[in-house]
Amino acid sequence: MANQYRLQLTKLKCNRKQDTVGRDDPKIVVDGRTVYGPGDIGKGETVNLNRTALFTSSAQVQLIEVDAGNDDDMGTITVRGAAQVGQGDQVGEFHRTHADYELTYSVVAA
Repeated sequence: MANQYRLQLTKLKCNRKQDTVGRDDPKIVVDGRTVYGPGDIGKGETVNLNRTALFTSSAQVQLIEVDAGNDDDMGTITVRGAAQVGQGDQVGEFHRTHADYELTYSVVAA
């Protein structure tokens, strides 16, 4: 049986928001499943997530900024279970032309 890991999403920090007017509405999707959002965040703010997701060898973590029209794909990071398990807090960065986000997470054995 393959090893199983737990991805623990701790916090999301907005260093620069996508929307020019109003606040951003971020959503986090892990392997195609929404685990957070859409939330509500402004520049310089941090949202405590307290979300988890189980995966086997690796997980794709996508950040989406939800809009009234088309949503904005802010990027995807790959979390690798065997390589990252037990390393404590780690940071995934999402950089786009008009937005910068940091996702703090950890990987533990499930």
